[in-house]
Formats: sequence, structure tokens, C-alpha cells
Amino acid sequence: MRKALAIAILVMFPGCLDTTPEELEGIEILAPYELIEGDSGEFRAHGVKPNGANYLWDFGDNLGGSGEIVNHIYVDEGQYTITLTVIDDEGSIGVAKAQITILHRNEQPVASLESTYGGKGQTIKVNSLAFFDGGSSSDPDGDVLTFLWDFGDGNIGEGIRPNHFYESTGNFTVTLVVSDNGNLSSTSQTWVLVRIRTYDISFSEQTVTIPALAGYTAEDDQTPLNHDYPYNLTSASYRLEWSEDEDADSEDSLLGTLRPDDFSLSVSTNYLLNLTENSTSGEMLLDFNVLSSIPSNLVLSFASVQEVNEYLFQNGYTSAKGQGQWDTLITCNDAPSVVPELLVQIDEGNDWVLFVEYTFYTGTIVEL
Repeated sequence: MRKALAIAILVMFPGCLDTTPEELEGIEILAPYELIEGDSGEFRAHGVKPNGANYLWDFGDNLGGSGEIVNHIYVDEGQYTITLTVIDDEGSIGVAKAQITILHRNEQPVASLESTYGGKGQTIKVNSLAFFDGGSSSDPDGDVLTFLWDFGDGNIGEGIRPNHFYESTGNFTVTLVVSDNGNLSSTSQTWVLVRIRTYDISFSEQTVTIPALAGYTAEDDQTPLNHDYPYNLTSASYRLEWSEDEDADSEDSLLGTLRPDDFSLSVSTNYLLNLTENSTSGEMLLDFNVLSSIPSNLVLSFASVQEVNEYLFQNGYTSAKGQGQWDTLITCNDAPSVVPELLVQIDEGNDWVLFVEYTFYTGTIVEL
């Protein structure tokens, strides 16, 4: 009876029977400081390792594990506290904690040329601009993207919406490389067909009438004039008119002879053809046929209007015959006017009017 009472008394006094497990010192965790979400990390018990101990892990993401060495994958980015609990075969417990940072996994951007004509390519003519748009590209992480373009003809460009001037014909593959700030990239491609240009060239003749020029030339004197003519001159026509302004010019009552005014018209061209006419009739004509015909219409394929013009010039469709300055000389050879009673000449020259008209052809270039 006394023994049972003694035991009961011992149990009732705190500290007399200690059931708290001993604490293990020197428990450590060997773990990476940071991982990328989705990657597997290795975690090791370090420091004191009692014989027969159990190793229990709490990774801070509601998941755990057991073993001296374990592997774990964190699904989401963030900061986590790792707790390792070690229990030896006598029930002693040791606890260690460590912090780990789980980084966001950078995802690859998506290059897209859907905004460039639906990504189906484009056909343009040589020596013109092609337009490109990489605006349909995206990045799952929302990163700022850079855009690098290879236009397929040896030239590159940058920016989300560039344009490019193609100077040669061909079928070119255009490549867009989209990169994020984590050095991940992706590519997308389209094509540009650059075609030659085709032109219709038609030739037509035009007539230009120069305003009539009135003048006066004294007897035994000359009046020089000149005219400038364009390329592709086909013909030119000169008409000089003058009139007898006194009765005595047409008849000398004393001598009984007709003596009208006498004029000469001379035109010197720049293509080895000169004409001179002399008359007392009051009108003279000089006609020049420079070219017998104009070129026939044609269709040409070239890269530019400049190349078409160069071809026309080099192949005889542009004529320099007659182009430039022509010199005209009006000569009053004789302008008789005598008062019979006095035998005195009172008219020392005469008025005249010169009419000039010329034709030339032009080529009209129309791109088809």
C-alpha cells in the first residue's frame, strides 16, 4: 500500500518524470539557393547524421518527402521554407530550416507574320516598297520583344513594322526573328515575289505653231533670226510674206517696167541641210522633212522608267536629228520706189511677217 502511494505522488509532481525527447544539435540542410519552377532540385541532410535516423522533409508547398537525400520539383515561383526533421533511433529530434527562391521559368516568344497579309506572302514590282508587320507576335510572359528581319536579298532590318525597297527581281524568303529579354527567340517566315515592270510605249506626232514674227529689213540689209527645236523633230515649215505698200513699187511709169520688192529667205539647219529661196512674189516657202516616219508602238519590260528611256535612246527611238538651234536670214535684195517726176527713191526697205511651224513626236510611257 505504501509503494503504490509513493509512485502516485511522484507522478503528480512535475519534473519528476520527463517525457520530452532530447534535441539533436548540428542538423543542417544542403540545398540550392534558387531553382527555376519545374526543375528538379536535390536536397541533402547535412551535419549530424545519427545512426538509424529518419529524415522527414517539408518543402513548404504542402508537399514533403523522406530520406537523407531527396529530390523535389516546385511547380510555382515564390519563396519557400524547407524544414528537415531528423529523428534518431532513441527518439531524439533535430530540426533544420532553409530558404529557397523558386524563379519564374521564361517561356519562348511566338514569332508571327499573320499581320503581314495573313502570312501568305506578297507580290510587288521591282523598285518598290514591301511592307511587313510583326505585330501579331507575342510572349507568354509579357516580355518586351525585339524584332530582327532578314529580307532575303542580303539586307536586314529591325523594328516591329519595317518596310524594304527591293531593287532586283526574284522570289525572296523573309525571316522574322523575335527575341525576349531572356535570350529566348523564335522565327517565322514568309515570301516576297518581286516581278519586273512592263511598260507600253506609244509614239504620237505634235504640231507647234510659233507666233508670227513681224519685222522690217532695209534694202541691201539682212535680219538674222534663230529657232530652237526639240528632239524627235520630224518637219519644219517657214513662210515669209511681204506686200507692196506703194504704187510706185509695182510699176515705174518713167521706165515702164515692173519692179516689185525682192527678198531672200535662208535657213541653216544643224544636220547638214540648208535651203535658200529668192522671190519677188510677196511670199516664200521653205519646207524641211527631217524624219520620214515616227517609231511604231512597243511593249518593254524593265525595272524603271529610267531604264526604258535609256533603252529608247540607245536603240534609235530618240532622234537628235535637227535638235537644237537653226539660223534664219531674211535679206532684202531690192526695194525700189521712185517718184517719176523727181527720179528720187523714197522707200528704203519693206515690212515682212515670218510664220514658222514644226512637228515632232513624243513617246508616252504607261506602266501596265
